[in-house]
Amino acid sequence: MKKIMISVDYRDNTNKFWNDSAIKKHLVTYDETKQTIHEVVKQLCAEADGMELSYKGKPQGNVHRDIKTNGEITGSEIVGYLYRGKTDIHDRDMPKSVKVNFDVWVSIWEIGKFEFESIDL
Repeated sequence: MKKIMISVDYRDNTNKFWNDSAIKKHLVTYDETKQTIHEVVKQLCAEADGMELSYKGKPQGNVHRDIKTNGEITGSEIVGYLYRGKTDIHDRDMPKSVKVNFDVWVSIWEIGKFEFESIDL
């Protein structure tokens, strides 16, 4: 079993719509032998946010974070995946809902056992 923490953000390239995710620092435990991380993300986005991932839930890119040393960027590391998704948006100014495509930015952290130091009193 693997324990991970997932955060999701949605971005619309047209800047006309926005969708906030309920998936923020969400703890997940899953069995790697039975599910891929992409299946976990696809299921979580559908259940928590009603977001349907496109391309059968396969990522379309990596999410990177800069690595800084002494204030200077010295490289980058992968911290998640970029998916494409779609959902219905309901707005009081529109007579009916519209299907909107979003970039789905998913950050993933693995949760491990913390090593405690023994304190002698």
